[in-house]
Amino acid sequence: MSLRLGSIAPDFEAQTTAGPIKFHDWIGDSWAILFSHPGDFTPVCTTELGEVARRAPDFAKRNVKVIGISANGLEEHHKWVQDINDYGGKFGPTDVQFPIIADDDRKISTLYDMLDAQDATNRDAKGLPFTIRTVFVIDPKKVIRLTLAYPASTGRNFDEIIRVVDSLQIGDKHRVTTPVNWKKGDDVIVHPSVSNEEAKTLFPEFTIHKVFEILSPHKPFSLTTFSPSGKLVQIEHALAAVSQGTTSLGIKASNGIVIATEKKTSSILIDDSMLDKVAVVCPNIGIVYSGMGPDFRVLIAKARKSAQSYWKIYGEYPPTRVLTQEIATVMQQATQSGGVRPYGVSLLVAGWDINRGPTLYQVDPSGSFWAWKASAIGKNMVNAKTFLEKRYSDDISLEDAIHTALLTLKEGFEGQMTEKTIEIGVITVPSLSELEEGKIGGETGRVKPTFRKLTEEEVRDYLSL
Repeated sequence: MSLRLGSIAPDFEAQTTAGPIKFHDWIGDSWAILFSHPGDFTPVCTTELGEVARRAPDFAKRNVKVIGISANGLEEHHKWVQDINDYGGKFGPTDVQFPIIADDDRKISTLYDMLDAQDATNRDAKGLPFTIRTVFVIDPKKVIRLTLAYPASTGRNFDEIIRVVDSLQIGDKHRVTTPVNWKKGDDVIVHPSVSNEEAKTLFPEFTIHKVFEILSPHKPFSLTTFSPSGKLVQIEHALAAVSQGTTSLGIKASNGIVIATEKKTSSILIDDSMLDKVAVVCPNIGIVYSGMGPDFRVLIAKARKSAQSYWKIYGEYPPTRVLTQEIATVMQQATQSGGVRPYGVSLLVAGWDINRGPTLYQVDPSGSFWAWKASAIGKNMVNAKTFLEKRYSDDISLEDAIHTALLTLKEGFEGQMTEKTIEIGVITVPSLSELEEGKIGGETGRVKPTFRKLTEEEVRDYLSL
């Protein structure tokens, strides 16, 4: 039986780690990914299944069910799941919930033509061939939409598999195709089946490229404003830039706030003493960011200017919410002006003022901002937020919040955490006596700071505990 793109995925019944299934019934109205493994407890397979488990939210939001298959029995599978969870925990919370099919007799592997006919070493003790690393993407109509086949020695790239799912789903929904190296949010191309007149109706905002006029009468469109789905694509690009940035987080304690971030350089030749990711805006407000450093420097300069202007007018520094709203307005304006792009950063703004006390805000590239008790941004934000949800409590002290921040960063930290690779800032709540003292600093009349960055010595002391 030859399975090709467009073939109906063969139905079967099987025993899995989640119980018996009938494959088509199990898929239901969802998309499905069936992926095979040469054998249980093999190192490459263990890393793959752990990655799929950690990325469960990515599959869920795309309405995709995942199911693995390996040429071993059910008892070995259950033991293997424990091993996957233990090993995967080194890289983030790992909990294998998706089913793994028991296929020690190779019936399903044979049905889907997943057996290795090339590698003579990929055999069991009886000489039977193990499966290669095959991937089938199957749509809700049970039609095979993608097949990939890797040798047993090479782990798969699940970023690519998710990318293809995004391409297939947006193509089905909007009658478009995707160009080379396309990622979700990039420009797409009108499907050849759509006429020029239809394209004008379906995609009012599109750009004509001459190369496509030569090759085809059908025109691509560029999502430079709101897409038909109601999304502003430039914002998605900016959020992608944020997700590539180092992890930063903030935690509001009962007596203050801590903001912390990874501080890494791309080369040992860079003078990291000149880099600041936790920045002081004014004595009562500090900011940390994830994303593009140059964009952050522009925003921090504008924030400091705004804070000084507020001081000049009112004789006091701005409340945290007022300054946060000023920054958010600047970022939002960049989403609606021609010839500019959104800022590629998300911010955590921590501050104290007499009216609201300590407050923590997150600002995203769209200009949206929210108050948080604890939040994380950057490449490991999903795992970091999960970790914070488990450990956060409303009565957490500032000291405990600092330790929690360090533990959270450690969860996804690559390399060794030292005072050189971590930056921490803290908001402290002034005592009644400090408030009564009022202003200090002689002729300057500046209020006593409530925000400061911890020194390297202080960070070292916390890391040693």
